[in-house]
This record gives sequence, structure tokens and C-alpha cells, in this order.
Amino acid sequence: MANQSPARRALAAGALAVALLAGCGTPSSTPPDGGNGSNGPTSSSQNPSSQDPVSPSSSTTAPGRSVTAANLLTTEDIYLDPAYQTAVETPEGVGRPTNESYVCLPGDGLASLGATAMLTRNFGYEVTDKELDPYPKSPLKNQPIIYTQALQFPDEAAAVAARSRYVTWIKACPDTLNQKGYSVDTGQSLKPTAIDIDGGQADAGMVAYAKPGATNAELLYWESAGVTQVKDRLMITVSLSWGEDTPGTFDTTDGDFIHPQVILIEESARKLAV
Repeated sequence: MANQSPARRALAAGALAVALLAGCGTPSSTPPDGGNGSNGPTSSSQNPSSQDPVSPSSSTTAPGRSVTAANLLTTEDIYLDPAYQTAVETPEGVGRPTNESYVCLPGDGLASLGATAMLTRNFGYEVTDKELDPYPKSPLKNQPIIYTQALQFPDEAAAVAARSRYVTWIKACPDTLNQKGYSVDTGQSLKPTAIDIDGGQADAGMVAYAKPGATNAELLYWESAGVTQVKDRLMITVSLSWGEDTPGTFDTTDGDFIHPQVILIEESARKLAV
């Protein structure tokens, strides 16, 4: 693709050597179990022309501006392993409900962030070469592997506060999962890290875990969450994969092993600035 970011070019160079995003997102009321969920009432998933407030408001005053379809990521912004995957937009009602889009969201989740509007779009993948698919029986197949929400706030201060709040959930995620009976591989998880972007701030973290009762400790879910803030807007990006291999690092100097979440954040910053 033309005008690729340095991180995108670096990741593309090593795509055949690294098993990135080997699976798809899990749909469950207690992520990441299987089964179909429905989008929560705070989401306008797959219908970007409608905008729903993230939380009820007693005020009838419209915000100064809002998010639109132009602020959402598209399949062109999603990088998967070109050897056997192509990104597709997933329909409404497939995968986790929006208020459970990240495995470590608290009960009040996105509603507590105080956004005035939110649009969502999620992505899965199609297998283009079955012989090269490393996990043909992945529990994440035919589900979103990437959940995204673009959120509008009354002002920049509110967006900064919301970003900080979401980062606390990312930081607490290993402990949150341990308390729920998940097995967390802290050695392969990635602590919350600031990601450099133009015109704003971003953070990302990744937790490697197995569900309660899992019998194969080598097959893990690799779940990263990124939160990108540009002025009075946020983009939340949750990336899922499953298997034996880590998707990569947040260190953008690490050549062909850059985590796909970094690319999602870079593209999110560009979209939020529109």
C-alpha cells in the first residue's frame, strides 16, 4: 500500500517469518469463550451513520463536534499476515458485545468514560491459503480479531481523563484475570507502554492468558488493548490472536517483530485527526 508508515513497512518485511494474529476475536459474555454475542446498546456497530451516546445525559445540548464514518478504521488500515489472511469487516452481532470488547473492561466499562458519542467497527479475517494457516482449529475463527471504538468527548480534558482511566484497566488486566481464574503468562505479557504518535498520546498493553480449565498451557490468547487520544477524541483498539507465538513487541525499533497494535494506533491517530 502506498504511503505506509515505517512501522507498517517494517512489519510487512517480516510477515512471512512471524505468525501474526493467528486467530480471530472471541465472542462471549465472559470473553473469550465461544458463542455469539450482540452489540451493546452503547454501540452503533456497522452502522456508522448513527451515533449513540456512551452514557445517558441529562443535557440536551449537542457537542461541538462528533465522530463520523471518516474517523473509523477500515480494512485498508488492518495489517494481517499476507501469506494466508485478508481482513474483512464483521457484521453487527458477531463477536463480543461492545461493552465487553476488552477482556478486562469493568462492569460499567465504556459508559463510565463520559463520551458524548461513539461509533464502532470490528474486523475478522478470511483464510486465503489453508495450507499456510498455522491454526486451522483456532477457537477465534469466524469472529472479530480486532474491535475498535471511536469516541467523541466534550473537550480535550475529558478525552485525556478517559484515556488515563482506560490505561488503568490495561495495567490491572493481569490481576483482573487472575482473580477470575484465568492463567496469565506474565513473562510473555507486555506492560502498558506509551506509543509515540503525531498530534496526541497513545498507550498499549498486552496480556497472554489461558482460559480457566485450559489443558494446553502453550496455546494462549494474546490480547492487546490500545487507546489513542487526539484532541477531544479517543480510539480504542483491541487486538486478539491465539496460539503458541507472541504477536510481537511495542518497541518500534525492533524491525520485523513490531506488534500489530502499534499499526492500529498509528492509523487511529490519523483517522481521529480528520
